[in-house]
Amino acid sequence: MVHLLSAVKLKPSVSAATFAETIRQLSAALKQEKLLSTTGNIGKRFPRPIMDTDEADLDTFFNMSFESRTQLEPAVTQMTETDDLYQDHHRHLWNHLYSYRFTYWKD
Repeated sequence: MVHLLSAVKLKPSVSAATFAETIRQLSAALKQEKLLSTTGNIGKRFPRPIMDTDEADLDTFFNMSFESRTQLEPAVTQMTETDDLYQDHHRHLWNHLYSYRFTYWKD
C-alpha cells in the first residue's frame, strides 16, 4: 500500500463540513474508477501533546491509501492533467486550502 497523509490549514471561509463533503466527493469519484483504495477520517490536530514537535499551523489531517504506485500514478494524472470530473473535484479541494503539506509512504 501507498499512503498519502495530507496536513492542511483551511481558509477561514471554509467550514469543516464543506471540506469533508469535498473530500467525500473526490474520494467517491476516484474509488468509482478504482484509483483509490480508502480515505481515512478527517481529524483535527490534538492541541500541544508532548510529542508533537511540528511548529506548522496545519490543523486538519486525513489520509488516502492506494493499492500500489500503479494505482496512485493514474489517480494523480487524472487529478492534475485532465479536464474531467476529477480535476474539478481536485480544483475545488485546492480552493479550500490556505496551506498544506503532503507526505507519502509505502508499507
